[in-house]
Formats: sequence, structure tokens, C-alpha cells
Amino acid sequence: MYTKKTACALSAVIAFIVVLLIVSYHGYRNRIYASGTTTYRIDSPEKAYQIWKDCAARGRILILFDNYPHMRGLIDYRGTPQLTRSNLVEYSIFRNVIRKLYLVIPDAHWEGFQRKEIMQPLREVPELERGVYLYNLNGLPLIALPQSALPHMAETSLVYINSDLFIPAEVLALLSQKNIRSDVIISYKGKEK
Repeated sequence: MYTKKTACALSAVIAFIVVLLIVSYHGYRNRIYASGTTTYRIDSPEKAYQIWKDCAARGRILILFDNYPHMRGLIDYRGTPQLTRSNLVEYSIFRNVIRKLYLVIPDAHWEGFQRKEIMQPLREVPELERGVYLYNLNGLPLIALPQSALPHMAETSLVYINSDLFIPAEVLALLSQKNIRSDVIISYKGKEK
């Protein structure tokens, strides 16, 4: 009697492990990376999506050195999503370019960022010294953290730098220091006033 129960339990566990391995392999296999590392300079945020599309990026981690434009959830999702200046991240999520997002905050602004009324941290990220999961309308893991807490990532990531907020050379030095690889680095510089 116990032999049948044990066999059934083992069969269920083995089936579960096989399913996990297949799903993991499928997810990893569907990630697409560009060959080499290329840095692009753009003057409009929505141009980043076209670059990612041209590089066939898919299912990637995005390290965002910028303000996340939709913390307040004021996006109109009715109808087919259209790419605009302010919804690059959401549009890329809908198009399966991004699967995980690290929102990097300058160290000097981290405390103020945490006190913002619009922040809705769900919980702290246990494996990070400082970092919080934020509410995201898209169901995507969104981790906000200060620059100094950026962890090493084994996976090659997409990088987007707002040059109005961050100095690109310092960001590249940080990525090198943390041993973070990127195949597509986008540096956005707003129009000079």
C-alpha cells in the first residue's frame, strides 16, 4: 500500500521537475541577444524601442538609469498600445522585449525617492542590501534600488541611460565595476534648451 503511494508521490515530483526544466529551457531559449556591445545615442526615448527591435532583443532584463515615467499609473491602456515618448518601458513590455526591470536611482536621491507619496513598495528585495519591489501595472518584476546597490547580473542586459540625470561615463564605469555585461546601451539626451 505504501509502495503505491510512494510511487505516485515520486511520479508527481518527477513530473513537476520535468515541467520546470522545460519551462526554464523555453524561457532561456527565447531570449535573444545582439552580437557584441553597441552604444546608441538618441534624442527621443521612443527611438530606443526601434533599436531593440532592430537588434531582435526579446525577453530581456532592462537596467533603467532614468525616471520611471508611470509611477502614478496614469496610463490609458484602452485599445492597441501605441509607442509614445512617455511609454517606452510599457510598450517594450507589451512587445516582449523586457521581462524584468531594474530602476536605478542616484545614491543622493535614494532617501527622497523612498519618501515619495507615489511609491508603493510591495516589499524589500531580500538578496539586495538596499532595494524594493514596486507596484507595477504590467505584472513585471520592477526593482528600484540606489546605484551603489546594483548587483552583478550573470545575464547580458539592456541598458538605458538618461544623460540628463546620469553621466554616461560614470554609468559605464559602474557597469564595468559590477561586471555587468550589456549588448545594447542606449544613451538618451533630451534636446538642448
